[in-house]
Amino acid sequence: MGNESLKSGFASSGFLDTVALMSEKIVKYGQDWPADRDLLEIELYMCKHPETPGFVSRIHHYTEACRLIWPELDEHRWFTVGFKKAVENKTCVLMGCASSGKTMTGSVFALLSYFISPDDTCVLVSSTQMKSLKQRIWSEITMLWERALDRYEWLPGHLLDSAVAITTDGIDDIEYEGRRARSMRKGIFGVACVQGGKFVGLSRYMGIKQTNMILVADEGSAMTDAFLSSVANLNANENFRCVIMGNPNDLFDPLGKAAEPLGGWTEEFLEPKKTTWWKTRFLGGVCVNLVGKDSPNFDFPEDEPTRYRYLISKEKIADVLSFFPEDSVEFYSMCLGVMRVGIVAKRILSREMCERFNALEPATWFDGNVTRVYFVDAGYGGDRCVGGYGEFGKDASGNQVLNFGRPKIIPVRVNSSLEPEEQISEYVKIDCEAENIPPENMGHDSTGRGGLGTALAREWSASTNPIEAGGSPSDRPVSLDLFVDDEKTGQKRLKRCDEHYDRKVSEFAFALRYAVESSQIRSLPVEAMEELVARKWDRVKERYSVEPKTGKPGRPGFKERFGRSPDIADWACGIVEMARRKGFNISKLAKEQKSTNRTNWIQNESKKYSQMLAGKMLKAA
Repeated sequence: MGNESLKSGFASSGFLDTVALMSEKIVKYGQDWPADRDLLEIELYMCKHPETPGFVSRIHHYTEACRLIWPELDEHRWFTVGFKKAVENKTCVLMGCASSGKTMTGSVFALLSYFISPDDTCVLVSSTQMKSLKQRIWSEITMLWERALDRYEWLPGHLLDSAVAITTDGIDDIEYEGRRARSMRKGIFGVACVQGGKFVGLSRYMGIKQTNMILVADEGSAMTDAFLSSVANLNANENFRCVIMGNPNDLFDPLGKAAEPLGGWTEEFLEPKKTTWWKTRFLGGVCVNLVGKDSPNFDFPEDEPTRYRYLISKEKIADVLSFFPEDSVEFYSMCLGVMRVGIVAKRILSREMCERFNALEPATWFDGNVTRVYFVDAGYGGDRCVGGYGEFGKDASGNQVLNFGRPKIIPVRVNSSLEPEEQISEYVKIDCEAENIPPENMGHDSTGRGGLGTALAREWSASTNPIEAGGSPSDRPVSLDLFVDDEKTGQKRLKRCDEHYDRKVSEFAFALRYAVESSQIRSLPVEAMEELVARKWDRVKERYSVEPKTGKPGRPGFKERFGRSPDIADWACGIVEMARRKGFNISKLAKEQKSTNRTNWIQNESKKYSQMLAGKMLKAA
């Protein structure tokens, strides 16, 4: 993680910019250039050919080209750091408040990348809706392109406004089977990722192969997970680079995932006070966090007029605060431009938690005495059907741990002569027998799937375990160290799950969390972790409540936010529940409670007992 002050803008080029104009040549960067060569041509050539003797650096030549084409651009430190990181890295996330110049930075990067090599470069410029694309980044790009051509008419590009494209080929440049056409593989193309109310992402361009493939994506936080998959697909091109921009909203929307630091969203990266950057997990890139209260406008005396009217300022912050409070999502996103600490606080898991308690590491067994259990989360009609085993026993330290096997997606064919329940039963029987798992150690989700138990009994055995994940939580104790005062007896007793959770799915999810915190989970599948890291929880009427899978109008659930059902996480929770039924004990479920609860209760009971004895003692004879 590194802070970027850079208040002076781009560093001076110094003697490297010294140009000797001679009768037949220009001397620049230690090279002789033809006298009729434009200085911009030299910079663009150096950008394209870094192997040329005298090459300084990628950012140096991009910067010099930018200055020649658009000398009027402000070189404030936000533009400087964003442009620098975009130029120097394969993937750059520009995350920050509203009015932070992200769109301008991305637009300049897109155009320069195209100008450098117009005949083998495809630049995709995406946003959510076509309307927002045209109003924001495409408007910025066409404005900059027109300014560029006003100064250098030889620069490439033919504007096709109706197609939201700037093509390298003119209408007279190429002929195909007797008809005029233009190549749509070289140029700059606007892409609306939502069409007809459906998210289509970059599907039109997924198969395009080009030497230089550039993506500049606006409104990253409003995309779906399929967008990041499309980005990864485009990465197969020989020279792929992308810039993803947006206002932070959620750690687990596409912007939050693309910006995730190498070590996960730890407190170090939440709510920074100054503009900063860090390396990311996504495609080995970087994220630049432009923090609203660190705006370049605050680099100047308060009594002076606002220097950069288009950047966030104290006046714009005051406008937002006149309607939204400081702790609102809107204020954090629009004015601060940072991820909130509270976002992480109310998630089932965190990546840092899993790494700290070794949940992703394989188990090292004390001996071969382990118990295997199996669970199937039966899904069909859209959701994935997931099955697989887990095993628990003592590890090399003598502690009981639960080690996950790899989850398997059970194929359910719609054109089969067998019913879905029969196909699942057949698969599960074969899989369990191959892993030496008896039917009494196999569990299945019976929520709305009553037919699966019947099919399993017919195909394999009636001894399998139906597990109802819906409905009310159980009446078993939450843990052996979480006590409450019983109103009827006035005595301490163990708190029940139906007093601690709002429904059974919350009970199952928190059981897995507490097992992780007790350092008793091993080989947790990364996909299960990601789904549990993304899933929210809250307190409803003093009970823990996990976010529903499917939301209601105006209140999106997990599937609407994340883009799919948490099937792998549900399977993992089922494995924990099945293991508990077969003897797996979570060491300390209530870690968030003070460890003195039970000690204090014993001390209080002892004090009461002593007082009772004292009251019964003979005081006089």
